[in-house]
Amino acid sequence: MTSSRRHPVPSPPMGSSHEQVFPSARSLLPEPGSDPVAAVRAGLLSAILDRIQSHLDVSDARLALILGISPRTLRRRRETGTLTSDESDRLVLLAEVIVLAYRAFDRRAAAREWLRAPHSLLGDASPLDHVDTMVGMDQVKTMLVHVDHRMPT
Repeated sequence: MTSSRRHPVPSPPMGSSHEQVFPSARSLLPEPGSDPVAAVRAGLLSAILDRIQSHLDVSDARLALILGISPRTLRRRRETGTLTSDESDRLVLLAEVIVLAYRAFDRRAAAREWLRAPHSLLGDASPLDHVDTMVGMDQVKTMLVHVDHRMPT
């Protein structure tokens, strides 16, 4: 049985956030407490969508596509205040991609540009177009690890 306890969204980091590098996905997501699996199963608060959307600087329609849901479902989740466990799981993985991009490129602007640019390794799709599946998410994460470690892709 899953817990009905919801997890709050943390306040933004101190200092200038314009070009700040985030060391972990925790900077983007609510504290999961001692059991992150239980937090995802219970459903994260939908307010976290705004944080992720802000980091990606994407429209509601684009965020919905990335999460694999319709724009209408995205609106409903914001109204109800809670994501499903599947949506929460995807959001955690998306936050990991964002953090990897920040680490690889050191600046938000450069990370966003890379996430939006078409790449030949992805069939000329952008990484954001590719993260709508788990396989695509893994490919993008692998690419970012290679960029971060200056390894050939």
